[in-house]
Amino acid sequence: MRCPAFKPLITDMKTHDIDKEHYFFNYNGFRFDTILSIVSTGYEILVAIHTHNWGCVLTMDDDFNIEMQDNDYYSLCSLLNLNWKADHFNSATFLRLLSQNAPLHSNMRGVPYRELRNYLHYRHVDDADKIYFCGWNDHKTDKRKAHNFDKTEFFLGKKVADYCRANNISSLWSDIPRDERRLTNPWD
Repeated sequence: MRCPAFKPLITDMKTHDIDKEHYFFNYNGFRFDTILSIVSTGYEILVAIHTHNWGCVLTMDDDFNIEMQDNDYYSLCSLLNLNWKADHFNSATFLRLLSQNAPLHSNMRGVPYRELRNYLHYRHVDDADKIYFCGWNDHKTDKRKAHNFDKTEFFLGKKVADYCRANNISSLWSDIPRDERRLTNPWD
């Protein structure tokens, strides 16, 4: 899909010699954390929902054409609990949101390398490294099968794990300390 809404931002970034721009937008109750990068092959767009350990890397060519991989689209649909049939949500809708929410001008700061560390865990982080509690995912709405029961039992005890098994609830975990949330019970 062609996303020319990125053009003003990219022009401004190039004018001011900025190679990375960071912006946020909210959609369907989720905060999308986005970094647009100028790279040797065109552009990369890092998109993340840090609270739910979801992210993807999109590439864009010089004509502002972006393609979203099917696995990224389907995992996003599952997380947002949206689909084409019921909600008319597709990858083009998402790419339009992504580009139309980009700022028109650079913030002139770029993106410090430390900030990019937050995106690394979307690339092959072992589950054993995810030790910071982030919350609960009640699978009644998305109809998926809950998991993480062994980790839930190890960290939170048999009573909590048994409740999660009986009610199709997954515990959510991250490897990033700042993602950690206050521990609550899944039945609260």
